[in-house]
Amino acid sequence: MTRDKDRQALTRNAEMDALRRKIDALDEALVDLLAERLKCIEEAAAIKARIGWPARISPRVEEVLRHVAARAAEKNLDADLTRVLWTALVEWSIAYEERLMGAEAEKD
Repeated sequence: MTRDKDRQALTRNAEMDALRRKIDALDEALVDLLAERLKCIEEAAAIKARIGWPARISPRVEEVLRHVAARAAEKNLDADLTRVLWTALVEWSIAYEERLMGAEAEKD
């Protein structure tokens, strides 16, 4: 039974092909935006290291999560999905900043 369903899923369908191309393009755009965001994180780490700020600034974390939650609500995105994704993104970004700032401190 499962093999028949798998075979059906692999059958070409113009409508699904077009939708998959759109999803692939959106995935590429998301990767591009993440790469751009990463450059900003790297710049933030350099600035924070220079001025003596920590990587984690809790009020800013809360501000980012509130802002994204509001935007997600405007776009009718699932609040749980948005919270999980952005919390992971922010936490990863803070850890990355800490690594960069630690490497910068070792240079001094």
